[in-house]
Amino acid sequence: MKNVRKSLVVLTATVALFGGSVAVAGTASAAPAAAAAAVENCRKTQTVGWYCGHHAGRTVVLAQGSKGAAVREVQALIANTTAYYAYHSTPLHVDGDYGPATRAAVRWFQGHYMGSGHVDGVVGPNTWNRLRKV
Repeated sequence: MKNVRKSLVVLTATVALFGGSVAVAGTASAAPAAAAAAVENCRKTQTVGWYCGHHAGRTVVLAQGSKGAAVREVQALIANTTAYYAYHSTPLHVDGDYGPATRAAVRWFQGHYMGSGHVDGVVGPNTWNRLRKV
């Protein structure tokens, strides 16, 4: 049942991300609704790549303790353009505060999308580039 629920969450988030809608009959869980509600207006652009409306750059280095629009962009990119929710069944909050949850999400992203040799929890140029290409 857990794998089915994760699949439904991924399907719902993917459909919502690309502007569609999906009705899932017989789902009593609030997880798909939470995933769909968390989707921001992230879109692929020719100049930036994936962009969620908070920060268009790639040069700001972010680590735990950082705050602001660039942190919101990283949080939104991970929350809305990756399978983060499907793996964790909990949303990554887009609040602009690079705390322990964001650091863990960045480490997860680096391990799953960049390889274990890139896991440091810091968003530098390589992580920005990969976030923009997911």
